[in-house]
Amino acid sequence: MSLFVPVTVDKIQLSHNEEEHKMEENTNFIPEIYIGENGNWFINNYDTGVKARGDDGITPHIGANGNWYIGDTDTQVPATGPKGDKGDRGETGPVGPQGATGATGPQGLTGPQGLTGPQGPTGATGPQGATGPKGDTGSAGAQGPTGATGPKGDPGTAGPQGIKGDPGVAGPQGPKGDKGDTGPAGAPGPQGIQGPKGDKGDQGPAGPVNIANNIETTEEGYALDARQGKVLSDMVNSRLYIADITSLESWHKIIKYSDGTVILYGAKQFTGIVCTTLSVGKYVTSSLYFSKVPAGITINNLVTSLGNGSIDGRIYFKRTTISGGEVRCSFYSDTSASGLSMNAAIVAYGTWS
Repeated sequence: MSLFVPVTVDKIQLSHNEEEHKMEENTNFIPEIYIGENGNWFINNYDTGVKARGDDGITPHIGANGNWYIGDTDTQVPATGPKGDKGDRGETGPVGPQGATGATGPQGLTGPQGLTGPQGPTGATGPQGATGPKGDTGSAGAQGPTGATGPKGDPGTAGPQGIKGDPGVAGPQGPKGDKGDTGPAGAPGPQGIQGPKGDKGDQGPAGPVNIANNIETTEEGYALDARQGKVLSDMVNSRLYIADITSLESWHKIIKYSDGTVILYGAKQFTGIVCTTLSVGKYVTSSLYFSKVPAGITINNLVTSLGNGSIDGRIYFKRTTISGGEVRCSFYSDTSASGLSMNAAIVAYGTWS
């Protein structure tokens, strides 16, 4: 921007307070004064070194106490003016939507008794009872006793219902009840819409094209012939030996497995049991012979199941043991007794070789 003003200039005041003469008095000269790009005043393209604008000041701000601050200095002047007068009441807004009905609170206290309504009219008087027959006139004697009261007449018809009194003032609202238990789960929702069909899967590997009628082929691409199923079954069964042993007294069956395990089970009735030796409050027997342990078999565990005992069930099993290659049982009774009997079934687990 340029400013043309007719002036007479003979000296210029510089920023460092030195005076420098630049022009002599010339009443016919009109200088050109303007602000240069560096912000200084220029006269006829000469930089006077004088800033056309002052330095930025400090912007006031509102402090935490609500006063105006300049820098860190509290001016003690409130930034907020005094409270104005209360404005006029605004128009009533539209009615909001109906809120959800709250849970029913507990029964409030019973209000006071309402006023009693007016009494209904008196019912009609019932009919007079029948008069008894008149007796003969007797001689004047002493005053007799008062006769019995006659029967009561029928009640009159009930009068109309009186006007209902005004209801009493409602009692105060009771405290809110506890939250109810969670209701049962709702019925399952309807079946969702079937999703889009998935992409087609990758092609699987080709199936076997060759059949091997043996169990030695290991080459890839060969399938086992169905006839080999019978071969495999026979091989498995050949490794499982089941023998019914009737010559080993009480053992009814011995099952040997190819992994070296064995199961034996049998039963025996013991008769003539004598419980006469007292030990720790019970009458016990010595160990009684059940059966031998078969050759080549080692028994590691015995499980005994007893049947009914004689003498009103007074005999009980005590234990089963292995001693000297024999399985033996012992029993006890609450009383000293003899001639008792007991059925015993034993299952044994072990190994064979």
